[in-house]
Formats: sequence, structure tokens, C-alpha cells
Amino acid sequence: MGFNTALSGIKASADYLSVTGNNIANADTTGFKKSRIEFDDLYNTSVLGAGSGNSIGSGVSVSKVSQEFSAGNLSYTDNNLDLAVDGSGFFVLDSGIAQSYTRAGNFKLDENGFLVTNTGSNVLGFNAVDGVVGGNLEDLKVPTDRIPPEPTTTMGLKVNLDSKSEDIPAFIKADFDPLNPDTYNYTQTQGVVDGNGKNHIVTYYYAKSELPNTYKVHATVDGNLTDDTGAAFLGETYATYNSSESDTDYNGDGTNEQPFELLYIGATEPGEADIAAATKAPLAVAGTLGGVAIASALAPTEVREPSAVAREAFDPLDPDTYNYGNTRTVFDSLGEAHTVGYYFIKQGENNTYELRVTMDGEESYTDPLTGEDTRYLEKNTTVSFDAAGNLMGAYRGLPPFGVAQPITLEIMGIDPTNRGQITPLDLTGSTQFALNNTDNFEQNGFSAGELQGVSFDSDGFLMANYTNQQTATLGQIALATFDSTDGLMPSGHTSWLASKGSGPADIGRPNTGTFGKVQGGALEESNVDLTSELVALIEAQRNYQANSKTLETENTVTQTIINLR
Repeated sequence: MGFNTALSGIKASADYLSVTGNNIANADTTGFKKSRIEFDDLYNTSVLGAGSGNSIGSGVSVSKVSQEFSAGNLSYTDNNLDLAVDGSGFFVLDSGIAQSYTRAGNFKLDENGFLVTNTGSNVLGFNAVDGVVGGNLEDLKVPTDRIPPEPTTTMGLKVNLDSKSEDIPAFIKADFDPLNPDTYNYTQTQGVVDGNGKNHIVTYYYAKSELPNTYKVHATVDGNLTDDTGAAFLGETYATYNSSESDTDYNGDGTNEQPFELLYIGATEPGEADIAAATKAPLAVAGTLGGVAIASALAPTEVREPSAVAREAFDPLDPDTYNYGNTRTVFDSLGEAHTVGYYFIKQGENNTYELRVTMDGEESYTDPLTGEDTRYLEKNTTVSFDAAGNLMGAYRGLPPFGVAQPITLEIMGIDPTNRGQITPLDLTGSTQFALNNTDNFEQNGFSAGELQGVSFDSDGFLMANYTNQQTATLGQIALATFDSTDGLMPSGHTSWLASKGSGPADIGRPNTGTFGKVQGGALEESNVDLTSELVALIEAQRNYQANSKTLETENTVTQTIINLR
């Protein structure tokens, strides 16, 4: 009987050594879970199955070799297809006959673009169609097709225009003083003869008013602003000019007004009707000086134009012709990139800016249907802000040259392959604060792109990166949990099979419910503790040697009995 007891102990110790050696051998195996040997004692039983109260044990048996599914440390790698489960769950594999489950995420792509293990098993998940992840569990695939281009169909511009910026020339707030050059922009002189035949010098002073391209006109005679009675030689007078561009017929005579051409002279600030009527009264000077009457009139055709001080014609290459501008990239239906430019020109003192738009440096294109030169953005388009600096809206028409009418801001013809396309430009959130000019531009177009790389996020979504800076969701990896992981059956290659003891797999998506997160670019190391295993080796060796000593002692006792006579 002692021989059997010793032999069972030797066998158990050998099994202990085997389990420990297997743990040590797999200390560097990705996703490996260490095993633990569990022993049971043995007793003889009678025919009826019951042992006596004085039964002596018959040795030991291995009742089970179980695995410990505690998590291993995460080791970060440079491979985006390396995955680790941070939390509970197993990756689901299609092993051909049945599904298997693993914590080892050292995956690869096969020649057909499927995500596979080193042994060729397909990794299961939920593939996406047009970026929408489906609900069917299937082999996870990485499509390598290029993505087609998307033309720009919407644009958003959130801009801040510095409220400290000024019209050109800037509005002069100070009271007029002929001795202070800062109170006017430019002058003009005229000779006049009084009733006594004496010559006098009349000087006209033009000071920028609050309205665009409009100046308040003052006059002195021999340096005197008022006559003998204290009355001004020239009553309140305003002069409005065309801008530096000649593309509008204000008075309806069939001819566009010339750059800086005089459009209005009158005693009040002009409105649209005054500009359309081409009201132009002479600059009339009248009064007495030294008791002698002086009178003169400067004909509208002789009034000096403001070309020396006014803003030059808009030129996107000349920052002096606008207050703020920037360029961005948009795309046509073939994926070709084009440069859109947007420029803001302050007009007057009513928080209004003229908006100009260019494409590839040009403000207009030839309409293929009419053959006419057409602007990307209609002329006289403005944007206005309230006193608090918030956007009021976009308008068509610039006072005093036209009545401002609210519009939806739309850009024409930015796609050369489809000139009929109308692209809205959304300025929501734009402001006019006392901050530097800034903007945030967004558009929805992009060029064609080739697949550049893939990666997984913490929710297990498989994301593709393309050469055109676009990303796309290709699918989502699946995870499985079990009612009892202790019931899983090892199937080799660091994977397990479900069994009756484990219960069926509960398959779901990472980072939901009880499922753990997915860590991309990382692998889960073995949970083997080498220090503990080396101690276990010593224990197994000690047990083996002790059981061998039992066997040796039994042999000695037996020999003694045999040698009795």
C-alpha cells in the first residue's frame, strides 16, 4: 500500500513540475493565462462506498488544472493592429469549426484585407457600410479601396473683425479747425473778386463723414471761417463720391460712373434717392468781409475728387485695400483643390463691412450658359453688426448708394465642373469685438484619398486614415464574456472554447455594459509571476524528493520482511 501512496505523490509532484514549467515557458506568451494545479487526497472505500473511521489515506490525485484569468500588464507597441482588452472580455475568433476566444490581440491583415491571428483565424466584429456599423457578427475586414472626392457644398465662416479698424479715410470726429490739419483730409482753393475788385482766396476743406465715400465740406475766405456777422461762409454741405471702382450706373443714364466721380453735393447727408437723382448743387460761398460782399460758386465739375486720400480699388494682393482677408481651400467634384478668399472692407461708421469673395485669385468667372462675366459673390454684399458687436446679418446694398436688403449669403460657381452650384456661406457666430482679426473656416469637401493606415479607438471602432486627411469608420471589433471563465476549455494558441461549464458566450461591443475597453497599439502580457513560479519549482522538487524517500523506505521495509527466516 505504501508503494502506491509514494507513487501517487511522485506522479502528483511531476504534474506540479509540468504545470509550473508550462507557466514559466509561457511567461512571454501574449495573452497567456497561468495554470494552477489542484490536488485531492485518496482513501480506500468498502464495497458499500464508505470508509472506516480508521482509514489510512491512499495518496494524492490531481483533481483539476485550472487557469487564472487575471489581467496581465499592458505592453505598448508601434503596431496599430495590436490590441489589448482593458477590462473583462475576450476577442472572438472564427476558428473554422467553432468560435474560439482569446486575450492575445497580436492581429495581422491577410492578403484579402481580413483581420486574422498568427494561425490564420479570422477576428470577428461588426463591419460598417458607408460609415454605419452593422449588427451582424462577421469576419472583420479592412477595405483598401480609395475614397472618392466630395465637392464643397457648404461653407461656414466664424470671424471676428476688430472693432478698432477704421474706414479709409477714417471718420474725423474732431470739430473742424482750418489751423488743425487733423480735422480735414484735403483742401481746394479758388480765387474770387469782391465788389471792390479786390482778390480773395477761398479754401474748401473736405473732412470724412460717417457715411462711406462722403465728406463734409467747409470753406474759409482769406482764412476766415465766418463773415462779419459771424455766419459761416459755407453752410452745412456734404459731398459723396463714387468709390475707386467704376462698375455701377447710379443715375440710370446708361453709363457707369467713373472712379471717384462726384455723385452728390447737398446740404444734408444723402440717401439712395439723392444719389440716383445725381443731385449736385454748386459750392456756394457768400458773406461780407470788411463790409464788402463776397460771393462765389464752385461748379460740381470743378470740385476736387478724393483720390489722394481714399482707399484704392480692391486688390486681394494688396492688404491696404481691405481691413481683413484670408484664403482657404475648397474642392470641386473631381477633388481638385481651389483657393477661396474672403475679404472684409469697412464702409462708414455703422459697423458695416463690404464682403468680397475670390476663387483662385479672381472675383468672377465666365458663365458657360450665358457667356457673361459673373461674380462669385454679387457686388454690394455687406455684413453688419450691432452696437454690442454681434452679427446682425448679410445684406445687399450699401447706404447711401443703395437700400440694404437682408439676404441669404450664397456663393456662385465655385465648382468649375458645375458652375450652376450655389454654395451657402454661414457666418453664424461672427463678431466685431475689440480683438485681433481672426476666423475659423469650415467646409465639407475633400479630394480623393488612398488608405494610409488604420487604428482602433477605445470603443473598438476600426478607423481608417486616408491621404486626404479624412477618416472613416470601417467597423467595430466584438468582445465576449462568460458566466464562468473557469469553465473555458483551452484549445491552444492562447485561445479557449466555450463549454457547458462556462456557459454560452455573451457577445457585445467594447466599452458598453460589463465589456472592457480596447487599447490599440498594445498587447496584454502573460500574467505569469516568475518569482512565484520559481518558488513553486522548489516546492515541486522537494515534494518529489520526499515521495521518492517514502518509496525508498517502503522498499527497505519490504526487504527486511523478505529476509526474515
